[in-house]
Amino acid sequence: MGLRKAKHKLSAIFRVAMRNAGKKPPDAANTSEAVAGESLEMDFIGQGMESWGSFPEILLPLRSFIDPSNTGQQQQDSGGTSLAGVVSSGFGVKYREKKDDKDSSSSKKKTLELSAFLSEKLPPSTKKQHVARGRLQFETFKKKQSQLMKKLSKGCARKLGQETTFEVLFKMGKEAGEREYNARIQLCIENARRSNDAEYVLDQVGKAIEYLKEMRQGGFSIKEATYGPFFRYLVDMEMVEEFQIFKEFIREASPEPVEKLVYYEMLLWIQVNDEEKIHELCYTVDDCGRISLSILQEYHLVALCEKDRRENLQNLLEIVDITKVSSPEVLKSVFEYLGKSLLESVAVKLLWKLRDSGEVETVSNLIFSYASCIPNSTVEDAILKFNKLHEELDIVSSSSSYENLVNHLCGSNEVATALDVVENMCEAGLEISANILHSLLDAIGQILEFDLVQRIHSIMSNKCVKPNSETFRRSISLCIRIKDFEGAYNMLGNLKNFNLAPNSSMYNSIMAGYFREKNVNKALMVLKEMKEAEVKPDSVTFSYLINYCDQEEAIAEYYKEMKQAGVQASKYIYMSLIKAYASCRQFEKAKQVLMDQEVPTKDHNELKSVLIHALASNGNITDALSIYKEMKEAGCHVDPKTIITLIDHADSNEELTTLAQLAHKLHKSNYWIDGLFKIVVFAVRNNKSSSILDLLKETKNDLSKDDIAVEYWLEEVFRSIAETEPSDVKLGLDLLSFMKEELRLCPSRKCLDFLLHACVNAKDKQTALLVWKEYQVAELPYNVLNYLRMYQVLVAAGDSKSAKEIASKIPNDDRDVRCIIKESRVVFTPKPKKKTSKKKRFSCQAK
Repeated sequence: MGLRKAKHKLSAIFRVAMRNAGKKPPDAANTSEAVAGESLEMDFIGQGMESWGSFPEILLPLRSFIDPSNTGQQQQDSGGTSLAGVVSSGFGVKYREKKDDKDSSSSKKKTLELSAFLSEKLPPSTKKQHVARGRLQFETFKKKQSQLMKKLSKGCARKLGQETTFEVLFKMGKEAGEREYNARIQLCIENARRSNDAEYVLDQVGKAIEYLKEMRQGGFSIKEATYGPFFRYLVDMEMVEEFQIFKEFIREASPEPVEKLVYYEMLLWIQVNDEEKIHELCYTVDDCGRISLSILQEYHLVALCEKDRRENLQNLLEIVDITKVSSPEVLKSVFEYLGKSLLESVAVKLLWKLRDSGEVETVSNLIFSYASCIPNSTVEDAILKFNKLHEELDIVSSSSSYENLVNHLCGSNEVATALDVVENMCEAGLEISANILHSLLDAIGQILEFDLVQRIHSIMSNKCVKPNSETFRRSISLCIRIKDFEGAYNMLGNLKNFNLAPNSSMYNSIMAGYFREKNVNKALMVLKEMKEAEVKPDSVTFSYLINYCDQEEAIAEYYKEMKQAGVQASKYIYMSLIKAYASCRQFEKAKQVLMDQEVPTKDHNELKSVLIHALASNGNITDALSIYKEMKEAGCHVDPKTIITLIDHADSNEELTTLAQLAHKLHKSNYWIDGLFKIVVFAVRNNKSSSILDLLKETKNDLSKDDIAVEYWLEEVFRSIAETEPSDVKLGLDLLSFMKEELRLCPSRKCLDFLLHACVNAKDKQTALLVWKEYQVAELPYNVLNYLRMYQVLVAAGDSKSAKEIASKIPNDDRDVRCIIKESRVVFTPKPKKKTSKKKRFSCQAK
């Protein structure tokens, strides 16, 4: 069944369900009238559709209603089939049947419930009690479990998927709220978009409609976050009539102003290319007269920009009073589009109107929006246009527009240019907000241009700067990254100039820097300075102190001090305890950390991964593997980095099959290639290379997905071959063929250099000649190192003639090169075998 037929069936769903949203279900006596009244609708539904045998399951309940000859669905009561019952069944809504269903009062109650469901209006008493009870439950839940459930639901959604998560939460007693319904509807729409299976699409759309109805039945607000994805789907599917039906449904169901609906309607007419409707929307007000023309036109402007309707936009801008546009976001969208479309004359005309109305700061911000979106322009071009338009309009750049410009430059990694802009702001006396400084500090940390840090320090000494504590924390962290401890302390000293006090995070950054530099005395001095400054150490402070302890007594002392200070032990404290005890070779105490009753159960798996890592890193690979096996048998997740550690520290006698099983557990993670090639390197270094090629060939399809990582690791494998004695040059040649033929990769210079070096170690002339040709195939010119390696191979093989020819191509103006050639002759020239005299030979034979 094609998507076109599915679209017809989807139309049937909307026409039957949405158009009956305000109708009460007819009773048995009026059923025939109801059917007759809908006959025209049903005829339309039936057109162009195949036989009932292939009708999708979601619409099968409509079959008995549309086709009276079908008796497969029989009503249990004698009243016949009501339209309400059929439609509710069509959307998967089931009656809550009771034993006394035949009782007239029960039947009336059921009819009342269905009528309320389809009319989207609950009986007053029922709705009031339902909403009150739901609100009470929600408030109780919010107070007691909000944070925990939010974290749990996110984790479940990531691991299990949205639908399974909803089922899990329902079983745990978590009633669906507005956020959950929105997520369900969005998931259904996304599933429908991704699928080419028409039946599945119908099923997902039917579920979304059911969720919408459930929301209204439960008294939830249907806001744009709920209906927006649905409207966009209908627009993309070009379902005009269904869109109008759904729009009327939202008009009644949504508590929000309905002007946003015209935005989606404009998107629809643009999608179906109905010029008459587009023109009509641009020049008419709301059909109910409830919304002003200007409000509607704002949403029209956004839609026209989004769909790149330049001509329509320009025509609308001619009649719109730009000074009355209330939304800054709308203005921003318009001027960004004008920049992308290079409509400078239109932009300048509008800017003048805004300037004359006194909106100077708004004009400055819109100039940035325009200048930053001009295509194929450099940041310098954007700045020139930014300054030029300010001069043309005779206004001064606002602080907010400068902030936007700085953020734009930082996002483009033009940090030096951003600093120039900030320095110009200082000269102009404009305020430098903390947000600007944070953007600069973050950008410097990302691009690693630490020489720009001093310029930041210079800017922060200006009176126009308004930093906060977070600004200083980031500055101190940046100083520590470049090992500028003096600069970090200067930052601490500058705090008083801004009436700010130091906090534990600032000192923690400095302490961590000293610990990383192995300067324990300086790190402990930071702790003393914290106490002198009356800054209380926190859990991060103690985690650093414990983590870098090298004595068992000191570990216990810091833990005791932490408890006395009233600092709550965090997950990172327990991690530090495990690492510290393991580094002191106190493996049993490291294991006992997990036995502490205060350790939260939710952290056990993560702490076990840390324990495995700590044990393996400190030589106790046996216990590490034992705990790992226990976790896998229990179905626990093991951190990929922990598995990599097990491979890194595997015993030299370990079988490759065991390591391959470890790598298999990494298959769906980003560490899989790392784990696989670490096994290959392990095999090369421990002379277990017989099955390496088989292992690589089995995984070649996955290896071809990440050429960069594979090329890096192949270079490491060739390095290992060169450094291992005896060098397995045959394996090197086989890997070279595997790269070229199976992975379609051209060997890098490093690969060939390491393989040529292995030939020198193995004194293998024939393989060296093959590698020598590979340089030409890869179009890599020979360098001095290549000539020296080849010279050494030829000398070792006793081919003095070829060696002399190669030596003639080596530049001899470098003294070091001449020394290497001389030493190579001594080291690699084969020593002649000693000849024994005839007399000695005869005497040996006589014996």
